[in-house]
Amino acid sequence: LTTTASLALGQYGPNGQYGPDGSNGDDSSAFNGAISTIQFCGDDANWTSMSSIAHGVLASLAFVIFFPMGSILVRMASFSGLWLVHGLFQIFAFVVYIAAFALGVWMTQQAPSQVNLIGRYHPIIGIVLFVVLFFQPVLGLIHHFQFKKYGRRTFWSYGHLWLGRLVIPLGMINGGLGLLLATETGYGRPTTGQIAAYGVVAGIMSLLWLAATIIGERRR
Repeated sequence: LTTTASLALGQYGPNGQYGPDGSNGDDSSAFNGAISTIQFCGDDANWTSMSSIAHGVLASLAFVIFFPMGSILVRMASFSGLWLVHGLFQIFAFVVYIAAFALGVWMTQQAPSQVNLIGRYHPIIGIVLFVVLFFQPVLGLIHHFQFKKYGRRTFWSYGHLWLGRLVIPLGMINGGLGLLLATETGYGRPTTGQIAAYGVVAGIMSLLWLAATIIGERRR
């Protein structure tokens, strides 16, 4: 049994609409020889589809639910050891993302040679997030001890705060790009309802996270 997947290289390739060098999806280059039909055996297609779904679910949990919740917690709650609970919660979220990242790497390696997945926006942003997140626990720990010592925010504090404020929305946006990529490749293809649900939940969590950030700053 063979499953045929139509991969729109004109949209997601280096010169496509969703690629790093894209301008729009309507120019002539997007239509001239842009569609490449690749054959996969049924078992490989099923594994790739399942991996794509698992990758999307885990990454969404990390950036849409866990990371924002950990940030909201440290802004709105007040109890002894809050910094430690915040840190452990965010590390848990990072572990979830590491699992999603590993699946993403595997899918990239399994992609046909004709498809340059690593040149698409979604995996590039995913790699950047993965690398940057390794610095957050270190910056957070330094921030905590420096704050205890001086009673005010230092350079390390602002580094930790603003890195987190950039990573969370970027991760949410990248989730949307991942849904576009899954729709185009056909593996783990989301339904319209699932895409809408992601947008609604991400939007609500973004507003809650932003509100908590503003309230937290005003309380200082």
